[in-house]
Amino acid sequence: MRTLASSTRTSRTRNAALSAAVLLVLAALYALTGSDTGGTTRAVREGNALDGGMQSAGNVGYEHAQVGHEYWAGLPLPWNTSRSDIRRTAAEFTHVPKGLKVVEYRAFDAGETDGNVIFASTDADESSMGDLFKMRNYAGRAMTVKANSSSRVYYVARVKVTGPVHDSLSGCRYSYRQGATQYQQHIDCSTVVRLGPPLK
Repeated sequence: MRTLASSTRTSRTRNAALSAAVLLVLAALYALTGSDTGGTTRAVREGNALDGGMQSAGNVGYEHAQVGHEYWAGLPLPWNTSRSDIRRTAAEFTHVPKGLKVVEYRAFDAGETDGNVIFASTDADESSMGDLFKMRNYAGRAMTVKANSSSRVYYVARVKVTGPVHDSLSGCRYSYRQGATQYQQHIDCSTVVRLGPPLK
């Protein structure tokens, strides 16, 4: 009987501990997602306010990449086709092929860089865009894009070539806020990078 009583107490203790653990998990999920009636965190919706323009209609290519070198790969400068302003907060490639590594994302003002970068070496001596490391970086800031207009600020990825590349750097995802709603939108984009003889 003692053994049975001891076993029953142990079972009750385990059940109580399990119930407490479940309640803690539920409380954590509640805190992260908010309640149905008063929570402040909302799911990100798929947006459709942006158009990628000509850069999202085809491939951008560079066939002179060198292993160990770094390059700026530009994402399309999207147009806000909606009737309301948006606050764009981030942009990124969703597919980075083997042979390329994204080191960081930056955002530049096209007026300060004399146009937007499509693909360029990070080496100022090799690039017609000059030394972009010296340019103001707007990444991490919410940038307003007016209704029915394009932004002056565009995003680039600093990519390092680590080996042969047989696939495209592709799939551009933009994050933005319109009113109180957070959106993500995917826009077609494709940058083909291949190893080849260096440009002289």
